[in-house]
Formats: sequence, C-alpha cells, structure tokens
Amino acid sequence: MNEASFSKDLVVLAADGTIQRTVQTLLEDRQDALGISALTVDIQTHRHHDSGCRSAPGEVINPLRNLYRKGMLIFDFHGSGETQRTAAQLEVDLEQQLQNAGWGHDRIAVVAIEPELEAWVFGASVSVLEGLVGWSQPQGISDWLELNGFITSGETKPNDPQAAFDGMLQMHRKRRSRKLFADLARTVSFSRCQDRAFQKFRATLQRWFPAE
Repeated sequence: MNEASFSKDLVVLAADGTIQRTVQTLLEDRQDALGISALTVDIQTHRHHDSGCRSAPGEVINPLRNLYRKGMLIFDFHGSGETQRTAAQLEVDLEQQLQNAGWGHDRIAVVAIEPELEAWVFGASVSVLEGLVGWSQPQGISDWLELNGFITSGETKPNDPQAAFDGMLQMHRKRRSRKLFADLARTVSFSRCQDRAFQKFRATLQRWFPAE
C-alpha cells in the first residue's frame, strides 16, 4: 500500500488506561521534545491488559493494519505473565509475529516497559517528582526511598517502582490517577530518562515521524 492509502499515521495498542493517557499526552503535547512531526494517532486498550498484549495483541491491532501507516504496542513487562524471555526478546518475537500477520517490515513496534510504567516516573528530576506528589517530608525523595527500603545506598531508581510511587502517594494522601501520569508526561525532561523502553519508544517515533 502507498502512503496515501492510509487513513491515519499511527495506532497504539496500550495495556490500560494509564498507559493510554500517558502516551496520548506525549504524542499530543510533547512532539517538539520528542523530536517528531505532527501526526494523527488513535490509541486502543486491550481488554486483558498486559497479559493480553503479550498473548493476543493481534486480535486488536491486526484488523487495523490497512488503516494506519504504523502501529505500536505498549505494555508493562511485569504484568504480562512472561517468564521465559527478557523484555527485549519478547519485543522481537512479538514484532516478528505481527509482521508475519501482515504489518510487514518496520511498520510495527513493540515496547515492553521494565518492570512497569512507573519506571518512567523515576526518570524525572527530583523537583518534578516533588511537585507531582506534593512532597512535604523533611528528608529528600532519595533519602526517603532508601529509608523505606525501596533503594539501597548509591541507587537512584527503585527495583519496584510501582510500590515506591504508591507509597509516596499514600503518604501524601493522593490517589493514583491517569491525570497524574499525564501531568508527568507533560512536564518531565526527556534528557534525564535513560530507560531502555522509553528510549526505544522515542527512537522509533523519530524514525517513523522525523521532525520537519
């Protein structure tokens, strides 16, 4: 199919509403920071969330392959149920599976976030995190994370980012919400985020939709 035959640029299959809202904010509000051009995008969610994205992504995204130039699948590796492959290996296998189902070369990408979306939270600067949760503790965030066993001395990111983030929110009587993640996506500096999955997400978009 030629480029003119596609209705829109990109369809994203997200595991849940939180990832959906985060990605939507990034693609709509942070195009310049991502280094991409304006694009038309639709974001779907899988009824079986992370595990569905791993085991049956095609049921949602394959019927759309003739409508969109590109497709992307994004889910949390931790919740996917995968026990044999690494996140990177799983991405390669799913990309090959979807290519064979009709997407073809370099029209589909899979991003498995390790261990989950909250890993991107801790790529933000301390000041952004403090503002996000309304930080009011006498010690800094890093000291609090170490004191509560989420990191050890010298570490910067917790091994269980979801539990750490939830602990920070509970301490400040804030509820986890899609808006929180959208606010983070809207304000975070990408220069600090070295997360493998985020770097793949950004590099893929730059290759597909380079800034004009």
